[in-house]
Amino acid sequence: AILPVIPLLGLEIPQLFGGAIITETIFTWPGMGRLFFEGISKNDWPLVQAITMLSAFLVVGGNLLADLAYAVVDPRIRYE
Repeated sequence: AILPVIPLLGLEIPQLFGGAIITETIFTWPGMGRLFFEGISKNDWPLVQAITMLSAFLVVGGNLLADLAYAVVDPRIRYE
């Protein structure tokens, strides 16, 4: 019953980052989310690209971890 949940957990990592953007902007906390928002508002495109690339790596890393966890939980899945 846990097998369908594992890929969803891998997608939670980028969603946590997206929630940080909203939370840090509303409460004016310093962090990556607020830095991203300020980069957009000040047209600092290299900063926006770097944070976007970081979030893309988080998506890929989360999916990789989810796939590896899927293979650990279900012994029928084998990677060659």
